[in-house]
Amino acid sequence: MKKFVVTAVAAVSALAFAASALASALPANQALQFQGAGSHVWNVKGGDSPHDTNTKALRLHVGDPSTGGYVVAYSKRSIHIATDAEAVKNLSFEFKATGYVGAGSPRISVEFQNGDVAYLSAAYCNHTIGSDWSRADFTRFKTDCSIWVAGVQYEADGTRSAWRVYTDANPDQMVEQAYLVGDETGTTRIDRLSLGAGVMYTNGNKVGTFCPTEAAC
Repeated sequence: MKKFVVTAVAAVSALAFAASALASALPANQALQFQGAGSHVWNVKGGDSPHDTNTKALRLHVGDPSTGGYVVAYSKRSIHIATDAEAVKNLSFEFKATGYVGAGSPRISVEFQNGDVAYLSAAYCNHTIGSDWSRADFTRFKTDCSIWVAGVQYEADGTRSAWRVYTDANPDQMVEQAYLVGDETGTTRIDRLSLGAGVMYTNGNKVGTFCPTEAAC
């Protein structure tokens, strides 16, 4: 994986989530791993997503990113996706809106085969789902959501997600890897994290819900 480099409330959207299967033990290549000196822990202190029935969420604390105090979360599977971009689904996460939410962090970064990187930041896809939680769903939301690639903003247009708007404009693009990034100083909580690799993390690094469809997670 590349060495990571520091980079710098929409209206409520109705969501019809399909009933999620209970969290299952994941294969080794789907276990979350971390990079950076920032802290990361699944715990019960600080609250949980209202879409979740367990009590845990992933707490990220970023210190000084310039001295390595960032946090990156990924799995072996998420950094070896190697799939047509238009086929990738479930790029999403939920976050505590009263925690740190900056212009570029927390976010999912997606690297493409041609070297471009997509920045999927919570600040640009902030849909309230509770008193202090929000959801950023870049492959599902069709309004009030956008992504940035090579300095260009791609916005959901009412009928297509931001991701679909991008892939329609770049039909030959291939996704190589995706990972969660916290690289702006602050503390936030993340839950229901999906990195486009077929699972959603809700209460630990080695357990998750499988995502065979977009609606599943």
